[in-house]
Amino acid sequence: MASQSDQHFSSYPQQQQMNNRRGFSYVKAVTANQPTDLNLAAREFYPKAAPSFPPQNLPLAGVMHSNATTPSFDMYSSMPKPSHNLLDAVHTSPALTPSGSPPMQLGLASHQPSSHSLNITSAIPVHQLSLQQSTQQLTRQQADLVQESIQGTTYFYAKDEYVSPTSRQTFPGYSVYTGVPSHIYHMKPNTNSQDFFLQDEIKKEILHKQAIVMSEVEGVTDIPSEVDKYCNLVPLELFSKHHVSGRFRYTHSVYKAVNQKDGLTYCLHRLHGFKLTNPKCMTVIDQWKRVSSPHIVALREVFTTKAFNDNSIVFVYDFHPTAQTLAARHFTNVSNGYSSPFNIDGSARPFSAGKGARHAGQLSESSIWSYIIQLSGALRIMHAHKLTAFGLHPTKLLVCNNKLQINCNGILDVINFDSNMSTLSQPQAEDFHSFGMIVLALACNSELAFRPEQLKASLEHVKQNYSPDLNHLIRYLISRPMDVNINQVMPMIGARFYVELEGVENRMLKIEHELNKEVENGRLFRALTKLNTILERVGFTDISWAETGDRYLLKLFRDYVFHQTTETGAPWLDMTHIVSSLNKLDAGVQEKICLTSADETNVIIVSYQELKRCFDNAFNEIVQANVKQTYGTS
Repeated sequence: MASQSDQHFSSYPQQQQMNNRRGFSYVKAVTANQPTDLNLAAREFYPKAAPSFPPQNLPLAGVMHSNATTPSFDMYSSMPKPSHNLLDAVHTSPALTPSGSPPMQLGLASHQPSSHSLNITSAIPVHQLSLQQSTQQLTRQQADLVQESIQGTTYFYAKDEYVSPTSRQTFPGYSVYTGVPSHIYHMKPNTNSQDFFLQDEIKKEILHKQAIVMSEVEGVTDIPSEVDKYCNLVPLELFSKHHVSGRFRYTHSVYKAVNQKDGLTYCLHRLHGFKLTNPKCMTVIDQWKRVSSPHIVALREVFTTKAFNDNSIVFVYDFHPTAQTLAARHFTNVSNGYSSPFNIDGSARPFSAGKGARHAGQLSESSIWSYIIQLSGALRIMHAHKLTAFGLHPTKLLVCNNKLQINCNGILDVINFDSNMSTLSQPQAEDFHSFGMIVLALACNSELAFRPEQLKASLEHVKQNYSPDLNHLIRYLISRPMDVNINQVMPMIGARFYVELEGVENRMLKIEHELNKEVENGRLFRALTKLNTILERVGFTDISWAETGDRYLLKLFRDYVFHQTTETGAPWLDMTHIVSSLNKLDAGVQEKICLTSADETNVIIVSYQELKRCFDNAFNEIVQANVKQTYGTS
């Protein structure tokens, strides 16, 4: 149903024109350090903008009529900034009128300290000064002020604050996709076609994630239908039931499940045959729940269950579709049963064959530094909360869209809980040591690189193929230095933080641009839905309802938008024409178009404003008939 805010465009009210001409500043105010008797009726105290939104005494012009929840540009420009100081609100609001802000309030507020306060002498009534002082003041005012008279009222502005009526910025009463911004256009290769929709690779990625979230399992009989408040369990790892995790020392299973209370999808990590003996470990779990970082998978809750016909403990984490472990992402090159630390291209070779050569497919140094920055950020947050990962492992690190996250947090805290542990310095130092080992494995492209028998050759490989900074960082981390902390690691990263930040900003700009393409689609889809609900409707009130009156104009408009042809009769397709026409209908602009029937016997010149009136009236008839049928005449 059309919202109550649906209405035709109207010209700006006269009072709104006055406000626009006055600009966005206010006249000079009285400072707090030089009080005086104020003439509250003086015109200098009339403000030029209003702190309230929307103005109670003025209608809003240029509102997006078909969408009551989406403010127009004029509404955005009228929104005041939050302020605890009335004088600040007067300065920042562009819609303040003399009637909307009593002089008494402004006079009282002018005694409050403000960074916007100006010279007091420009606001002191002339009759309270001596003749010489008054003459000097008027001379300065004439030199510093600009005078403007609107409907018999005179306003004075400082020269640097005055906004000429001819230079006033105006905004359209509707919104529409304006194309690729210049800073985005020059980021990618130029194309001749104009893109109105989401890029294929981003759409593919989103659809892939949605497919994983909605996936189900068939042929599995040993998974319960419900575990606590979670249902629709789907195993995410194809391990046998007897697989024992080397890190946790228990059989470990991972499931995707839906929470029946909030309807969201989570990741469940289950330890088989685990019996909780010390409930005090739940205090550490509460600490993990409070950790929030984009590089740490959030732990939501922990519970024990017998739904699997044994004593199991389940750790519930956020679910990240398409994520894979760092080990699966980078350390799966195996050929002919032989796994080499430098088996970059998949061919088997002895370990020494990799030294001193930059192989095709070897992980770039920029990618390694990106992982280093993300892992260091995660460790900084973790250690600041007095927590530890008890050492990092490639199978417990997730990679999704080149974003690295520490996974399975809190599991080892429960397994290895020791109420007598007084300090975390040793476990946190182990985090940094394992951090260095993972970076070394990434540089050598193999988990075997940090084995004791291969360590010397691995470090030599890093020295010959990567920068001295990376080599120095790895050697420092794996040397187990005393009292190591993140503040000692950050200077070694240095200016590479800026490179990572620039990459994140560029990706954010591109995604924001993709969002700009889609932001208007919901509004246009709603307009198309309403239009097709009206057209060609048979048997409503009478058989000719859809072909007469307002509905006939909408039918001709449909042909004008979608059924255009060339001079030879061939279909003429123009996405710009379709999008533009629908936007103008939705906004109800004054522009006129020529509508012609298929047999060219009827030619009608009509404005989009009139078409919008027909559009709203016809749809309201259908809605009212539906309400009457559903709820009865009462």
